Amino acid sequence: MVPLTRQEPGCLDYTLFEQADAPGTFYMRESFTDRAALDAHIATPYFQAFAKRFDELLERPLQLIFLAEVA
Repeated sequence: MVPLTRQEPGCLDYTLFEQADAPGTFYMRESFTDRAALDAHIATPYFQAFAKRFDELLERPLQLIFLAEVA
């Protein structure tokens, strides 16, 4: 998904991290120009295919955290 998402209109950043002190724990940092771009990403066939596998692939439910830039 990473290469495809990075090519999407409105994608500013899409980087997958593995926690250094907890192998197997991953974090995805995503930044889109606006909510419409994020919604378009979520609607892509490759994201929908991933979403169907959440229970199989993820130990815990997917958690989205929305941030507002302050500086």
